[in-house]
Amino acid sequence: MSDEPKTPRDDESHLPPQQRDSVVSVPVTPGIRRDTYKDQPQSAGRFQQGYFSERPNGTKGQALHQAAALHQQRSCDDKAETGASQRRSGDEAAVSRRVISATFTVPQVLHYGKDGVWKIEDRCHRSTLLNSFEYLSSDQCPWDHTIVAWTGEIIQVSDSAPSSPRRLSTASQHKSSTGGPGMPHVLVDGETTGDATFLSHDDAKQLEDLLYHDRVRTIPIWLGEDSGATDQGIKLERQSRWRAFAEHDLCALFHYKQHAPNAGRQEDERWDDYYRANKAFADKISEVYQPGDIVMVHDYHLALLPGMLRQRHPDIVASYYLASPFPTSELVRCLHWRKEILEGMLGAGLIGFQARHYAQHFANACARILGYDATVDGVTTPRGNVPIVVIAEGIDVSQVTSLAFTDAVDAKCDELRGLYGHRKLIVGCDPPDSLGGVDKKLQAFARFLETHPHWNDKVVLVQTTSRPAVEDSADEEEESRYANRVNELVNSINHAHGSLGFSPVSVHSHNLSREEYFALLRLGDAALVTSAREGMSTTGLEYVACQRDAHGQLIISEFSGTASSLDEALHVNPWDVAGVAERIHDALTMAPERRAEAHKALYSRVKERDVRFWVDNMLQSLVRASGAHEAHDRPTTSSSERLRYPGCLQGTPS
Repeated sequence: MSDEPKTPRDDESHLPPQQRDSVVSVPVTPGIRRDTYKDQPQSAGRFQQGYFSERPNGTKGQALHQAAALHQQRSCDDKAETGASQRRSGDEAAVSRRVISATFTVPQVLHYGKDGVWKIEDRCHRSTLLNSFEYLSSDQCPWDHTIVAWTGEIIQVSDSAPSSPRRLSTASQHKSSTGGPGMPHVLVDGETTGDATFLSHDDAKQLEDLLYHDRVRTIPIWLGEDSGATDQGIKLERQSRWRAFAEHDLCALFHYKQHAPNAGRQEDERWDDYYRANKAFADKISEVYQPGDIVMVHDYHLALLPGMLRQRHPDIVASYYLASPFPTSELVRCLHWRKEILEGMLGAGLIGFQARHYAQHFANACARILGYDATVDGVTTPRGNVPIVVIAEGIDVSQVTSLAFTDAVDAKCDELRGLYGHRKLIVGCDPPDSLGGVDKKLQAFARFLETHPHWNDKVVLVQTTSRPAVEDSADEEEESRYANRVNELVNSINHAHGSLGFSPVSVHSHNLSREEYFALLRLGDAALVTSAREGMSTTGLEYVACQRDAHGQLIISEFSGTASSLDEALHVNPWDVAGVAERIHDALTMAPERRAEAHKALYSRVKERDVRFWVDNMLQSLVRASGAHEAHDRPTTSSSERLRYPGCLQGTPS
């Protein structure tokens, strides 16, 4: 019988699924078992993902094993060379105690007045990232800090007067890395005259000077076409495109929302703009960077930046922190530019995540897609090991309590107490889209009232909305259907369990004032977070801080990255409606002693692991990972020693 050529299926029959080309070359792998990603101890005593830690078999397996061995050998060689280089350079290995933070948009609110003068304001919305920038820029921090960020969309507006290039503002209507989505940089009355805006060199220089001398020192980047730069100024067109790939493709995918593919041209255009924006950041940072400076890159808008900086400055001390979730490798494999994104992140000397399972997903993706030896502790690349750390973001507890316990908030508490009487309050502040899980919260609350009818007329769910987790015009129709479903659930609950003078569900879709928000957090007997996917629950942490006296209980979704760092909170699966209903009952009926004990442990954890803990640990971990040592004295902040900003338009991508 003649030998017939074997088909690929026959050739791979002796291999496990994760080593078969017919499996790993397709977007979604069929037949993955429940224990596929089960963690298993490795013989050497290290912790590694079982899906990738099994020793390969056969010829193909031997090749994979040899490649892994080669990577490990290269890592050892690189570490040895790094150590030798540091011994040769001596003090040159010290970091300079200057920190450059790269974030997508400027942390300030910008306003161009009718008098032709730029003004900057603080954002009304607070975030951990904004608080971290303030801490790094304060006298309490021993680092000299500078932010490099895009200005955001600069639009031309008009009111009763004719439109003029002198009537300018910046608007950031989408999700940003500092202020969150839905918050414009500037609140200016008038209509947008178009997506093209002309900015003179004098106007640009004025804004650069103002931002550079702000208490949170910032160097702005101007994103525009080369053809738009003239001797008179710069023309900015279609500015929202610089966000498109990060928010339509990356952010959606990271939150487990996958878009259907199209002809491909739009994806290529979005990717090209994303690449150019990251390159503009690399250009600007390289203009001000000095050996020994530390660069901290934030979030998915700048995933390519660490790799670009590493190519230009091989010895750079840089970190990358992803505040959003990182999805399973099965989903990452569906991304067209998956290798480029992963390699860009791996350009950092340290990668940080909000939760351990995000780090594990990232390691799995590096192993499956790039073929690197990866564990939850680090990834072995051709240039060496890239450590992974899990450091949950924290809030500024002292700032939250100073804002929450004021006379104005006390007055608002009295007003709300008069409105709701002595009823128990369950508070929620979630995005209005499907990722916020408000529909699941309402279903659980309805189940709670049905199974515990004695709570009728004795409890109120006060639900407010924050900014959308993913703001994308492609999802408008889907999110519109979701909003209708939420409204139907609210009406159904109020009809079944309410009366003429009482509604068990109170929904507020408008933006709350600061006093209203903190008054709700102080009055809430429980806070209910049922997010489907979320990197960090700022509201959950702020609720704990605001309950320092009342000891209310936090009920938080296990799909929030914050949940993994709050062991004492009541964890729930939002899809388990009956389980969430019982946790609501537990929170409202818990004995006072138990409530005080649980809250004391939570409050202590939130206070100890605040924003300063997060910043300091990221910096210390990065310095240790780089093998460098810190300079002992903080540099002075004179104009001759600070990072200098270049002239305007030099950050324009080529």
